Amino acid sequence: MLIKDRSLKLKSINFSSMSKILQHNKKEANVKRGNVYIKSTNKNIFCILLDAQDKKVKTSCSLRVPEYENEFNERENVFKRGILLGELFGDKVENLGYTEIVVYLDFNINKARKGVMVGLSKKKVKISLIELLKNYPHNGCRPSKTRRKKIRTKPKNS
Repeated sequence: MLIKDRSLKLKSINFSSMSKILQHNKKEANVKRGNVYIKSTNKNIFCILLDAQDKKVKTSCSLRVPEYENEFNERENVFKRGILLGELFGDKVENLGYTEIVVYLDFNINKARKGVMVGLSKKKVKISLIELLKNYPHNGCRPSKTRRKKIRTKPKNS
């Protein structure tokens, strides 16, 4: 009789652990993943959303898209425009139903890229990974090489 009671307890424990596993699998099934590629140039920045399964472009946006009110006619603040772009792009990602994204950054020095990341982080989309695609060329601690102009040794015949 004691053995039967223990087996019932074991079955109930196994059943409860199985239900937890099934709930965890349902949560993973609801996750929609996407890849965001951020390419930056000196004065512009481009964001592209690719679906992780289909590898197709779902939406894209650039820095010139969000409207920016320049009240005092100051120089354009690319960081502010980057934040606006990140919020606009984050809204597009949320509307498409994505819950988790991986961000791939093209290595170029641009303050707007940081603004885009700040704008994306304000949204409900989970950023699971941030990866740099390219490294910049460097010469260690030495300054860059000076290129020499070719010196003509023979005079021109005219």
